[in-house]
Amino acid sequence: MIGNSMRPKQRLTQLLTLALLCGVALGCKRTPDRASRDESTQLPVLAHVPNFSLTSQDNRAFGSKQLAGMPYVAAFMFTRCPSICPRLTATMKNVDALLNKEGVPVHLVSISVDPTFDTPAVLSAYVHKHAIDARRWTFLTGEHAVIAHTAEQGFKVALTGSVDEKQPHLGITHASHLILVDAQGAIRGYFRSSDEDVAQQLLSAIRTISG
Repeated sequence: MIGNSMRPKQRLTQLLTLALLCGVALGCKRTPDRASRDESTQLPVLAHVPNFSLTSQDNRAFGSKQLAGMPYVAAFMFTRCPSICPRLTATMKNVDALLNKEGVPVHLVSISVDPTFDTPAVLSAYVHKHAIDARRWTFLTGEHAVIAHTAEQGFKVALTGSVDEKQPHLGITHASHLILVDAQGAIRGYFRSSDEDVAQQLLSAIRTISG
């Protein structure tokens, strides 16, 4: 039985042999590892967004049907959010400005997680208040259950809680990432809205998936 009874020289020889074999094995894996890194730079498909339909700020049906054939960036927010949403909207404005300047065809979508308050009229007022170009950026509302399903099962992001004005963040917790979806409805990346260069990241990513 090989084990504690093995002589030191025999044990050293075996360890050196194993190390050599491991080195050879690792050497053989260099090409696949490099290929994996190359794949990651191409933004692999992470998931597919199922068909969904909500209501836009101009009180029209809007969803995957209207977005088909174009890349888009989606985010979840609500107009009376006291914390991250104002920053999130400001970040998306920067994204919109850069993409428009560069002539990149992409649509932006903001989905309210407080649909009882965020009616189409409230969203329309929000769009005007923030000087948002509704030709390139649509705000959506609808039934809470549908929005929750769209967030969790469609865009694969968390959405928990319900409105409670006594609680921090009004009792709602939602993702703050910007979600890049390609023209075929596939999720290609989640981008931190807190990153200073997120607009540039998205510009580069959209060019990659559109090239």
